[in-house]
Amino acid sequence: MTTHMHNTTRTVLACALGAALLAALSVSTSVSAAGTGVAPPMRKFTLPKPAAEASFDRFIVKTRDGIASRSASPSLDAVNAAIARAGVGGITLAANNGAVLKVERVRRMAVGADVFRFSRKLTRVEADAVLAQLRIDATVQYAQPDYRKQRLDFTPNDTRFNLQWDYTHPTTGIHAPTAWDIARGAGVVVAVLDTGYLDHSDLNANIVPGYDFIADPQVAGDGDGRDADAHDPGDWIGGDPSSFHGTHVAGTVAAVGNNALGIAGVAFNARVQPVRVLGHGGGYTSDIADAITWASGGTVAGVPANATPAEVLNLSLGGYGMCSEDPATQAAVDGALSRGVTVVVAAGNSNLDAANHSPASCKGVITVGATGIDGARSYYSNFGPTVAISAPGGNASSGSDPDDRWIWSLGNSGMQAPDPSPGGDRLIGMIGTSMASPHVAGIVALMQSAAVGAGRSPLTPMQVKQVLQMTATPFTVVPPFNQSQGPGIANAAAAVLASTLPIPADSGTVIANRIATATSGAAGDAKLFKIVVPAGKASVNLRTFGGTGNVSLYVARDRVPTTASFDRSSVKPGNSETVLIANPPAGTYYLLVVGEVAFGNVSVMGVY
Repeated sequence: MTTHMHNTTRTVLACALGAALLAALSVSTSVSAAGTGVAPPMRKFTLPKPAAEASFDRFIVKTRDGIASRSASPSLDAVNAAIARAGVGGITLAANNGAVLKVERVRRMAVGADVFRFSRKLTRVEADAVLAQLRIDATVQYAQPDYRKQRLDFTPNDTRFNLQWDYTHPTTGIHAPTAWDIARGAGVVVAVLDTGYLDHSDLNANIVPGYDFIADPQVAGDGDGRDADAHDPGDWIGGDPSSFHGTHVAGTVAAVGNNALGIAGVAFNARVQPVRVLGHGGGYTSDIADAITWASGGTVAGVPANATPAEVLNLSLGGYGMCSEDPATQAAVDGALSRGVTVVVAAGNSNLDAANHSPASCKGVITVGATGIDGARSYYSNFGPTVAISAPGGNASSGSDPDDRWIWSLGNSGMQAPDPSPGGDRLIGMIGTSMASPHVAGIVALMQSAAVGAGRSPLTPMQVKQVLQMTATPFTVVPPFNQSQGPGIANAAAAVLASTLPIPADSGTVIANRIATATSGAAGDAKLFKIVVPAGKASVNLRTFGGTGNVSLYVARDRVPTTASFDRSSVKPGNSETVLIANPPAGTYYLLVVGEVAFGNVSVMGVY
């Protein structure tokens, strides 16, 4: 069970998943979308926008894999040849004291490309000539200037953007303005599985048709069962007010940005698909599972096909009980993942291990914990290895300014049924992991838009999770080990930039003979390790042990195993897995540790 507080001192008890469904702890106050009332100072962390670079002395060149060369540096050969063909190398300039152009290889990048520094800056014309020659070279995969980038930080003109510390705070926000210089979510649909949506002047333009999946008339409260109208009629119980929770969540994902009104969504050029699954008293697993399937492009009997399937699903909902005991939800999630759809889920607000909540503990989802403006774990947030990443969710006990304690998004002035828009439009401050999750869903939309915009394929759900975790901002206040919430706070700017670049494959963590290495992860996470075994050993014992949860072990020599392709495996309940190989051939042995459920502090060891 969870608590919604919509407007100060007003409380609603909500949500049942079977018996109890956790949606969000939300405490709120409201202001008008137009910006009436006293607002805190605008927070802008903006550097001047530089002019386009006119000259370059550093370039990045990547040769194709497998290129044979008589020299030790095929890329240097390609650069020198391109300079000669472009007629640049022999040019001397008085401004450069007549110096002939020279080239120095600086270093090899992690993506396999080489960085070169020229002895003088090339004009734009000269640089274009050299790059043109490099790009027609059959040995070159790509070539580009080593651009000098700065923070540009697009600041939208939304009238209450000053409330959105969660986007702009330099150490505890998600760095949205910097991300917006690369992508704003265009072309991506995010499905919000929640209480439905309200007509709101700061959201209407970004809505695509959704669906109402609530079949039970008492839960639905609208008298018409499942249908194509996903509007939220209110989720009040007794005399308590409605939360209009889905509209708040949808606003964080994609409220219309730069429209001189209200606030901006994280991905304000993306589209929101409202999918109604929560009503009076919450919602049933059967409805939620069907909604996951439909929103991700699957087929649901009796429901028209989704004309605009989502690339990202946000589920700011959940209930107590492990996902291993909720196979219907896991099956729906598996289907969404198989269609390439990323599923983002709130961790829950019980201050408990998220491994005991569903869908937070389902395999393959990205489970999000909450932080406050102080950069610490919010006191209510669920935690543990299941939590993949954290994001601002607000915290009523942190922040020197009262407005800094909330996550501000869209709401309504109605007490039970909504008041008509635009008169009923409001901005509402709430707190909860329900507020953290749509920050991440919005970031995923930015990532996918950026990847496609850079000419790359959309990221897989596994790659999305990898990028979010490797680009996270460290916590200002690190949670204790037994209350972990992933590697840090989601960083939109870093994640979006990384999505435009090749994503390096996991090469594995090296483990040494007889030394245990600890690892933790969520259900479905795969952690790769490797150990080099010399020739002449009588045996090698590869094992996992200790910690919490349940892992399986897959092993292969001189190649990375998968759960479907491996040399040997150990799959038993618990964490004590062993692969013993007699007279092992010399080589690098890769160990893939896979979480059957969330696992924590599991030791990985190789002994030969």
